[in-house]
This record gives sequence, structure tokens and C-alpha cells, in this order.
Amino acid sequence: MQVEILGRVRLSGPDGPVRLTELEHGLLALAALRGRIGVDSLGEWLWDGDPPSSARNRVQSLVSGIRRKASTDVPVIVTDGRGYRLGDAVDIDVTSWTDEVATARAERVARPGVALVHYDRALGVFRHEPLQGTPDTGAVEVERSRLSQERLSVLEERHDAALRAGALDGLVAELDALTAQHPYHEGFIAQFMLALAASGQQSRALEVFRAARTRLDEELGVRPSDQLTEAQRVVLSGEADPPAPRTVGEEVLVAVHGLPVPRTLPRRPPSFVGRDDELQEILSAAGEVDRDAVVVAVTGLPGSGKSALALEAGHRLRDAFPDGALYHDGANTPGGLSVDAVIASFLPLLGVHPEAVPSDPRSRAGLFRSLLDGRRMLVVVDNLVCPETAAEAGGCVLSDLLPAGPGGMAIIASRKTVPGLSSTRRIRLRSLRPGPAKGLLETLVGPERLAEEPEATADVLRLTGRMPLGLRLVAGRLAQRPDLTLADVADRLVEPAAGDGSDGMAALRDGLDRILADLAPAAQWALEGIAHLPMDTVSGWVLGAALDDVATGDAVLDVLAETGLVETVLREGHDPQFRLHDLVRAHIRARTDGDPAVAGRLRTGAVRIAQAAVVRAGALLGTLPQRFIPPAPRPSDLEAVAPTRPVRAGRRFFRTETPMLLALAVELAPDHPHLAWRLLSDAALGTAAATDVHAWFEAEQRVRPHLADADEDGRLGSALLLLCRAWLLQDRRSASGEAAGLAEDAHPRLVALGAHAAAAAAALVVAQAATSTGLRARAEEAIATADASLANASDPVLSGWSAIARGTVHNDYDEVHDAAREFTRAREILVGTPHTVAFALATLELSRARRRTGDLGAATILIDEALSLLDDVGAVHMYSYALDARAEVSLAGGQAPQALDEAGRALERALTSRDAFLGARARRTYGRALFALGRLDAAEAALRQAVLDFSELDRPLSVAFSYQVLAAVLDASGRPDEARAARVEEVAASRRATAARPVAQRRSPGPA
Repeated sequence: MQVEILGRVRLSGPDGPVRLTELEHGLLALAALRGRIGVDSLGEWLWDGDPPSSARNRVQSLVSGIRRKASTDVPVIVTDGRGYRLGDAVDIDVTSWTDEVATARAERVARPGVALVHYDRALGVFRHEPLQGTPDTGAVEVERSRLSQERLSVLEERHDAALRAGALDGLVAELDALTAQHPYHEGFIAQFMLALAASGQQSRALEVFRAARTRLDEELGVRPSDQLTEAQRVVLSGEADPPAPRTVGEEVLVAVHGLPVPRTLPRRPPSFVGRDDELQEILSAAGEVDRDAVVVAVTGLPGSGKSALALEAGHRLRDAFPDGALYHDGANTPGGLSVDAVIASFLPLLGVHPEAVPSDPRSRAGLFRSLLDGRRMLVVVDNLVCPETAAEAGGCVLSDLLPAGPGGMAIIASRKTVPGLSSTRRIRLRSLRPGPAKGLLETLVGPERLAEEPEATADVLRLTGRMPLGLRLVAGRLAQRPDLTLADVADRLVEPAAGDGSDGMAALRDGLDRILADLAPAAQWALEGIAHLPMDTVSGWVLGAALDDVATGDAVLDVLAETGLVETVLREGHDPQFRLHDLVRAHIRARTDGDPAVAGRLRTGAVRIAQAAVVRAGALLGTLPQRFIPPAPRPSDLEAVAPTRPVRAGRRFFRTETPMLLALAVELAPDHPHLAWRLLSDAALGTAAATDVHAWFEAEQRVRPHLADADEDGRLGSALLLLCRAWLLQDRRSASGEAAGLAEDAHPRLVALGAHAAAAAAALVVAQAATSTGLRARAEEAIATADASLANASDPVLSGWSAIARGTVHNDYDEVHDAAREFTRAREILVGTPHTVAFALATLELSRARRRTGDLGAATILIDEALSLLDDVGAVHMYSYALDARAEVSLAGGQAPQALDEAGRALERALTSRDAFLGARARRTYGRALFALGRLDAAEAALRQAVLDFSELDRPLSVAFSYQVLAAVLDASGRPDEARAARVEEVAASRRATAARPVAQRRSPGPA
């Protein structure tokens, strides 16, 4: 198999090109360029930063489509961790291009004729505009432009090798065409002149130069480059062989010969650990200095390792900057040093006699820039601060201190972003990750001490915020006092002795205090509130809610982010959030704990946040596609708001905020139960967008006692929480017995309170649970109860759910035509709300019914529609069920390999979401696909496990069908006695399922 991207993107196999969609072409192209790809990178590449609501499902579908269309034993694209990559046996034209170019460059100087051969091979691979046939996104366009520019550079290198080797055949004509296409490309123009001169056309070569000079002057207002004027000189002198062009580095060395080479970087810190990624980013940035000056800005809190990183990078880059390195540490000058003063200190190091330093600041700056111009020089400024005098004058003017042209680089380290600093790279230092932080401490104090006190080690890492300086100070303390244990040091960090700075952390605390003292009161109050919240991350709107002023909250967040006190947290499928640094959190809590005024502000802020959360959730719950239980009424004293970006905003909101909703509910339950139960109810209704259902159960148990003796509002909350618990148990845990009991308990309470829609939902939960356990009469009675409640409440979505429940009962007992009728009726009821899980589920179940009647065409259309609907609405959990149903349709259509892939994906998702019923069902389908492929041993193992899983869930109908398939596998394996035993178990399970109401024997095979 071969993937081509240097032209029209194409996947080719033994039978020729494979027809793919634009998105599939795009996915293959990115895999060819990057090696390994994931959902995040594909979001920018395929959808221009606006991926579909369930991007992971869409990507999985694209990968499955490529595999299916390739139809080869050679894997085209394989799973690699949480991402994908091309198979090892897939040839990529980019690899051929890169290899040939690398070989050509290695031979270019010593053997230009050999290099020419490899250049021509490379350009033979890359003939046309790259990445044709891929999505038209910004990321693709950037990569297309990069590849095109790379091709032009290689083309220029190729013609240089041809001139060196004297291979002039056709060169003049080709360069004539190239200069017409690229009239401002001075490299091609210079090569055109040299090729003309080498072929005896000096007069025409000079005409080309005069025309280019006029064009550059009149249209761009610039003079010819050194390369072009050198070509003119060669033509005028009549030299037969034009000199090889010098690299930027060679030109710089000639230009600065004889000047001093300052090396003023101090000694690098020992035990540099944990900043490998940041260091590599600086080193890679240095590779761009030949094109333009590079400025790297490093920011972070006190003790985060800014100085160590800057110095380590400076020492690593020594050989890359042969003309020296200048260093200035602003921490040595309280209040900061002006840029002019720093320049005045640098000039003598560059060979300027102190008496020759100009007195005028502008002249000094001009001289400094002149001395740096053309030199490969590194400037490192640590602890950069803006002096008060400069700030009063409008900010620091840093341009005079920074390199202005190619060859120069600056590394600027500061506690916060410096106004006026135009940097090419920005690096924000955060806490070390746990592994590197422990590794640094282990390097400093020895692995034995950490192994002896693992709990104290964890305490030290937490209390120092995993900050490099804090860990070094702890290590110094232990070296000074070998009698102390890590636990002793941890205790001292928690409660330092009054006036005692010997714990080494005093300097860090003082630095934080200075930062906090510079903040406005609103920012200080916001920090106090964040530090005491029972969760690690918060969204931006939380600050505005706590301060009761959205605009002030936004302004405060800007300040906190700029100072590095909070850091951005980005997670796939979530809204951006912010996290308070661990060390800052601990320091603020230590400063404010026990302060009554602070405690009052914190309580008020928590209530405001809860109220804002209830309002936001209320505006979004009605838009969620998984809606089933009606949202709780909002308190009358809270102002309602209209939702924005309804579906997407709702899903992201609940994914992001559910941990906060639960934590606030528990905290506020004693004094504000009316807020607490609404927070819990809202979190439950948004739980299809969240993942930790167990956390909801724990929070509900802690909130429920506070509603025991409440008023009518509290009784409503108690009944709705019962219903929510029942629904979650049935929907997410398949705990049907417990779910039915709770829902039956909630139903009469809700009826008595006049909450008829919620009462109908409770009855439907009972119906779903009864159907799952084979209790048909109880299920039908519960559906009738739900319909009676719906007569008092107009709710088309719940009416649709009722029809689905009735159809499921018919389907489970092989009354397939009746089932199809009910599912069709459900779709008709829900036609006004097509973007709901209910409509998608009705479509999914109708597909199952059509498949069981043998109408595979309709079944395929319906299941694909259901998958598309579930993908659109982001119903990740229900999408897994639809994948299993899709596998069943593939099996019925004789497509066992595709069914195996689909069932395997459904099983993997079930295990991830801990859905026991879906896991058992997908495992059974997986076993059926293995059976169809003739892999009998694996099929038997999967089916026996499915029997155990269904039995544990008390699903007799599902057990019966699993035994039916297992018996067929055993027959095919030549084990008739075991097959007969399996059929006996099938009959026994069927009898258990129908004991409550006699029904006819199953007429058609199909999954229960």
C-alpha cells in the first residue's frame, strides 16, 4: 500500500487507487506528515478548529471507512495508544522525498554531480501542488504553503548543484521559466544570470540583472541582495566558476572577526530535572535564527525554575552562538534596572572603551544594535522587571535590548508578561509533573530517604507545590540538619515557627506576598474564593458569579492569568478552565484560615456561584438531547437567562461543571437545601455529558438527610432525587431491581406534589427496569401508569419514550411487527424534536425490528441514520449501543469482519463506561462474529463470558439467546453433548423469563 500527499492525496493498493472521501484523504495526509495523530490534532486539520460534537466517534468512523475500503491484509492505519498511525508496511512519498533530499544535501559540496542525481529523484516525487483533495482548512493551507516553500528551496539547491557540476543542459530554459513565475525570487534570478554567463551569454545576464534591479526598486522599494550583486560581479569579472555561496554563519564569522567574544553566563544550576519539554522548545527555537532574530519569553511564579531553565538553555546553546553570550540578572537591582542602564553595562563587554560609550541614550542603543548586527550573539535577561519610573512613563521599551536581525537570540525570564516584549516564543512554567518532581528530590536527598518515608515524600511534594526552588530548599534543609526526617520538614512547611525563615520557604512566601499585595481588592477576594473552593479547577464565569459582577470577574481573571497565579486547563470536550497553583492555594489558605471576614465572604461567594450555576443549568437542560426527566423548577428569586449555543454549550457545560455542582451541593446542603438538591438534580440530568456517576451517588447520600424535614420544596427535591437515582441506576448501571423500587417509591410522591411529567418519567423507569428483567406484566402496567400521568402533562418527548418502552416489550417477546408499529409511532410523536436521544433510540430500535423481519435494506438505512443522529447530538453512551446494533446488521448481511470490528469497538466503549449490560451484549455479538469467521474457540470463550455477565444482571431472555448461539458453536466444534446441555439451559432461561406471563415460543432468532 502507498500513500501519496505531494500532489493529489491518494491511497493505492495492488488493484490501483482506493476511492476515499475528502475527510478520509485529510486523515491519511496528516498521518503521513505527523506519524501519530489524535482527535485534537485532527480537529484543527479536518474541521478548522470546529469539530463535530462527538469528534472521537467521527474519527473512528473515518478510520473504519479507510480500513474497509482498502480491503487488504496489509494494515493501512493502526491504533497507537489513544491515536492512530499508518501501518509499518505503508510506503509514503514524503519519506522518499525527505531521504533523497537529505542524501543530496550531504553530497552537495563535495560531489555536486552525485547530489544532482538525488535532487532530481526527489523533485520527481514532488511535482505538483501538495495536499490536493483534502479539506480546505487553515491548518491544511499552512502545511501546503510550507511544503511548497520547501520544494522551492530544494529546487534552488538543485540548480546550485547543477551550476557547481557544470550540468548546464536545459538549465537556462528552466531558470528562465522559474524567474517568470517568481519575479522577486532573487536566488533564481542570480542562478539564471550565472547559467547565462556560463553558457556565453554575459550581455543577456547583465540585462537580467538591470531588469531585476529596476523591478525591485520600483515595485518593492528595495535594493538587490548581496547574492544578486555577487552574481553581477561574477558576470562582469568573467570568472568561469562562480564561488560557492557562504552560509549565514560564515558571513557572520567574517563580519565580526577580531571583536571580543563575551561569555558572561553564570554557572548552570546542578541537577536540572523536569523541564525537558520547555528546554527542547527553546533549543528548537534557536534553529530559526538564520531566518530572523528569535526572542523567547519565559514566565512563571517565584521558584518555578525560570532562572535555571534560562541558564541551562544558554549553556546548551554555547556552540550555536560563537560570538558570545550576554547576561543580566534584574534580581540584583531592587526595583529593576532601566533598559538603557543594561545596554550601558553590555557595551564594554563588546569592546567599547568606557570613555567611548555615548552619553545620549539613543546613541548608546544605536551603537549596541550595530555591534549585534550580523553577529551570532545570545542575550539572556533574568528576572526582568519594569522600574517604577519606566512604568510611569508608559512601560518598558525593550526593543533596544533585543537582537534585530538574523543570527541573534534573546531569552527573557520574568514573573509575568512584560508589556512591550515582542517575543517569537512564549513559555509559561508551571509546577513540575509528579514524576520529575520526585526525581529531582530523589537526586538531591538520595533515593533511600524517599523510600523510607513515602507518605512524607508525598506531603513535601504537595506542600512545595512541586516547585523546583521549594524542593531545593527542602533538600538544603535536610543536608544542614541530617537529624531531621522528611516528616519533620513537612510539619515545618505546614506550620513554620514564628519569625523562623530557616525552613527555606520563607523567600518563596515573601515572593508570593509581594505579588498578592500588588493585586486589587477584587482580585484578592477572588483568589481567596478559588483557594477555598472544594475543586481544583474553575471556569471563568465562576469569578464573575462570586464577585456578583461579570465585568469585574473577567478583568480579575485577566490579571490572575497574566501574573501566572492561575493556569489554563484545556480538556477535550470541556470548556476551558483555570487552575490555581498548588503552592498559591496552600499559601492563601494559610493566610486566611480563621479570619471571620474572609469566612463570610467565602460563604456569600459560594452561594452566588451556586445560584449562577442553577440559572445556567436551567437555561441549558431543556436543550440537552438526552432529556428524559423534566428539569426541576427554578427558584422564583433567580433571574432566568436564555441559552447560547444550545446543544454544544449544554453538553460542554455539564461535562465541565458536574464536579463543581456536586461539591457545592454537599457544601451548601445544611444551610441552603433548596440550592443543594437542584444542583444535584441538574447534575443528574446532565450526566450523559459527565462520566463519574459514582460521585453523584455519593453526593446524593450526603445531601438527602438535609431534606428529611423540609417544606414542600424540599419534599419535591427529595422525590426528584429518588427518581434521578433510579434513572441513573437503570440507565448507566443496569441495576434494574434497585432502580424499579426507587422509581416506584418516587412516583406517588410526585403525583401528590402535582409533578405529573416527573411522575410519568418515574413510571417509565419502572417499565424499563421490568422489561430488562423479563417482567412483562409489570412493564405494561407501568407504561399505562405513565400514560395516565402524561394525560395531565403535555410532554411529547416523554410520550415518545412511552411508545419506545411499549415497543421494546413487544420486541423482547418476538412480536416484531407490533414492535415496529410502536417504534414508528414514537418517531412520529418525536418528529418535532429529531435531535434527541429519544428520536435516535426509536430509530435504532426500529432498525432492529426491521432486521428481525429480514428487511436488511431498511435496517441498514435506519441504523446508519441512528448512528448519525447520536453522533450529532453527542450521545456517547447510546452511540455504543448503536454500534452493537450496527454489528448485528453487518452479521445479518454476511459481513462478519466488519461486524467483528464494530462489536469490538462497542465492547471497548462499554468497558470504559462500566456499562455491564452493554458489555455483555457487545461481547455476545463479538462472539457471534467470531463464530461466523470460523474462530470457534474464541467465539465459545466470548459467549460463555456473556452468559455469566447476563446471569449476574438477571437478564433471562439475554441468557437464553446467548445459550442458543453457544449451542450452535459447540455443534460446529463437534461436541454434540455439550451443545444439548446448552440448549437445556436455553429452555430453562426462557421459562424463567416467561414465568410471569405465558407467551408463545420465540419465532425468530435475535438478540434479547
